[in-house]
Amino acid sequence: MPANTKIEERAATFRALHEAAEIFLLPNAWDVTSALVLEQAGFSAIATTSAGVGYSFGYPIGQKMPLTDMLAVLSRITERVACPFSADMEAGYGDTPEEVAETVRLTWQTGTVGINLEDRTYDKDAPLIETQQAVERIRAAREAAPLMVINARTDGYFTGGSGVDVFADTVERANLFREAGADCLFIPGTKDPEIIRQLVAEIDGPLNIMGGAGYPDVTALAALGVKRVTVGASMARAAYAQLVQFADEFKSSGTYKFADDGKSHAAMNAVLSN
Repeated sequence: MPANTKIEERAATFRALHEAAEIFLLPNAWDVTSALVLEQAGFSAIATTSAGVGYSFGYPIGQKMPLTDMLAVLSRITERVACPFSADMEAGYGDTPEEVAETVRLTWQTGTVGINLEDRTYDKDAPLIETQQAVERIRAAREAAPLMVINARTDGYFTGGSGVDVFADTVERANLFREAGADCLFIPGTKDPEIIRQLVAEIDGPLNIMGGAGYPDVTALAALGVKRVTVGASMARAAYAQLVQFADEFKSSGTYKFADDGKSHAAMNAVLSN
């Protein structure tokens, strides 16, 4: 784990990126090498995709990957990258505020200065954590790590929300999360520019939108007032899609055209020698 002063400096730098005039692009890595590649591409900070990390270890989404294993990945990445680093910790690996607080403390101890916490349950009958409980979980997270940059995510647009009016419920949750101490509000699942514009107008804090297939591009999101753009597991899934194509070529055609544009051992060693 980096020295405390370094963690505090990284946290301050990461927080400032949410307050800058320009839109903040935060790509999502899934292992040490992808994090190094993204850092060397010039991004000012990096986050994980919990789904992508899970893919690497053979776990599906939904907090199936053991917390100890996830924390070990975070520690390994923070040892290697110099830029601020944030972690997607799904729903905080616990139901109660106390359990979430412990996850946040452990995450901070790895040298990670930002965290995603969502209100999704993966229970089809109750897809979102009850509002007041979700708020208390964010408040507990804030108290557990005062300098951590908390990105509070609400998944109504993925799940249909906890009520009839998804927009109203999303805005209410986001504003309550902000009051409880969240630094940024993450609303994935909506691709409609007008809805995004309304979310920006009614949510009292920086808005994080997930980019990807079918979403407005960064220029459009910036014009709508979005402050932060992440891509979730899109890069990881794209990489695995390429692997499927490569495997199909090798198996079906017996050719190796996939190797034509591959990085050399020397090039990969240069990435990993950083």
